[in-house]
Amino acid sequence: MLPQQQRRQFLKYWVGGALGSVAWGFLRPMASPSRAVDLEALCTATPLNARCKDYLPGVQARDRNNKPLLAKQLLSTSTPGLPVRVQGLPEKKIAYLVITQGPKLAEYAIRPICSHQGCTVDWNAEIKRFICPCHGAQFDNQGQVFKGPAKRALPLVTVVVKQDQVRLVDRAPAKDPRG
Repeated sequence: MLPQQQRRQFLKYWVGGALGSVAWGFLRPMASPSRAVDLEALCTATPLNARCKDYLPGVQARDRNNKPLLAKQLLSTSTPGLPVRVQGLPEKKIAYLVITQGPKLAEYAIRPICSHQGCTVDWNAEIKRFICPCHGAQFDNQGQVFKGPAKRALPLVTVVVKQDQVRLVDRAPAKDPRG
């Protein structure tokens, strides 16, 4: 074969392969409905995505009587600096919403699990601290260690307010907002 003919044949194979790859990429997702988009992961990573406009992430926070919490109603009756006990993640477990000045809901909630040995801590309204019943560790109203033996703050979950619903997402914020 002449060098020019070899070049043409190479280019034909190359262009055909490239077009075939693009066509395969477009056709394969349509042929596989089991690979549906996980809206929870998509909307948590990119909340401004057009698909996430009406999507409600996580689970709705509920009060002690298992009634859904509405953001406006909650903020009208809450005091900044005092955590609000809610149920949500995982099912029937509690978390504490953080109310900031304004009042506004913080973008995180506190999981009442002591970082020392995993005991469930309780909010003590008299001294305004979380107290571990196992070893006496104390945490402030944002879950930061106030008194040992715990060395780390209480864990967090993400809070999203959308369509007047308070939603709990079972993952910690990317960066600890407490500083």
